[in-house]
Amino acid sequence: MTISYPPLHSIFGVSPHGILSMVGVLLGAALLLRQVRRRGGDPAVVENAILYAVPAGVLGARVDYVVSHPHEFSTLLDLVAVWRGGLALFGGLIAGLVVASLIVRRGGYHLPRLLDAAAPYFALAIAVGRIGDLLLLDHLGKPTSGGWALAYRIRAGSVLAPGFEPSPAVPASGSESCAALGRFYAGCSYHLTPAYDLLGSLLLFGLLLGLRRWGRYPAGVAFGVWALWYGTQRLLLDFARGVDERPLLGLTGTQMLALIVISAAGICLIVLTLRHLNRAPNAPPPSAHGPLQARSADREQTDSGELR
Repeated sequence: MTISYPPLHSIFGVSPHGILSMVGVLLGAALLLRQVRRRGGDPAVVENAILYAVPAGVLGARVDYVVSHPHEFSTLLDLVAVWRGGLALFGGLIAGLVVASLIVRRGGYHLPRLLDAAAPYFALAIAVGRIGDLLLLDHLGKPTSGGWALAYRIRAGSVLAPGFEPSPAVPASGSESCAALGRFYAGCSYHLTPAYDLLGSLLLFGLLLGLRRWGRYPAGVAFGVWALWYGTQRLLLDFARGVDERPLLGLTGTQMLALIVISAAGICLIVLTLRHLNRAPNAPPPSAHGPLQARSADREQTDSGELR
């Protein structure tokens, strides 16, 4: 399937990627806070965690992008001009999660249960953010002839996203062809990788909501499923991307991070499954739907990791 439409580079001077990413974060945060209130948690702790996680996520996303695309930056203004775009999702996710986890842990929350509650909304926020990439036409992939692929055909004269050349787009001429990697010519079709990421994230969102309704799993499993699925999704999708630098073994920086995430998530899921299978016969089955937040008298146990 091949489509074509004019790119949208800014909304009131701000990149649509940045705007839709923020919309995704706010939507996910609102849905998570609703879950927290339903399950008797203190929303103020989670709100505080989100307040610090958002700037940490932007910083992490920017650092990840700069490290992965150093040739795009020549001045200090270029480094800090996040309103022009240039954020790498994995760096933002890791930085935001680390900061938020530290805050909610100190606030007495059962971290695996809270991460399970948040997991569907991570997937939803990513899907919403990818709409901004589709508007901007960022992350165009390698050339494709269509077929099973979801492809974008570039229009002549289109101004492409930063890092995609030639811009404005011109047809291939002379020895040039649509098959040239790292070049994006008018009349040629390329994998629309943000659409793949959006569709995969929506499927993951639906799966995690179904897992929540089932509910018979140890705390931490839903978050592990999210991390394993999305890490694998990004590992595979980056093979279709067109301009990302590949510093080691033909892998992008995101793919290397994805391998770490996949390994950690896989190990955690195996450990949780083994613990579940080897629990004492008279022990109650572990549940991801227990209390999100410890009572004041239990905070010390929560901090030591003993609260189950």
